Amino acid sequence: MATPNLSPSPVSPSPNSNGASGLSSLQQRLWWLISALSGTLDINADIERLKHEKLLLRQEKLLLKQEKLQQESEIERLIELDSKLNALQQSWDANLPPVPEVNSDSET
Repeated sequence: MATPNLSPSPVSPSPNSNGASGLSSLQQRLWWLISALSGTLDINADIERLKHEKLLLRQEKLLLKQEKLQQESEIERLIELDSKLNALQQSWDANLPPVPEVNSDSET
């Protein structure tokens, strides 16, 4: 197995080449490795950020669920109070004397 040539080569591309193709094979591999590792670090940072966002969303979901339960309980209580008020109003209406009718013709 041949060992790679580790002798320094010019970093700048030769006049006949363009971009990364002017790099030696070892430099190209190192450039690719650094790029891959850099991408991996970015991906890991994104994963951590997404995990944190997921945790925050779960907490927010729990708070919303608790708020919904409180609102449902309050609605049930208000429905019950409304029913009691309606029953009281009906009993008051039944106990009031009838209102005499006023004819608008008799006022002239």
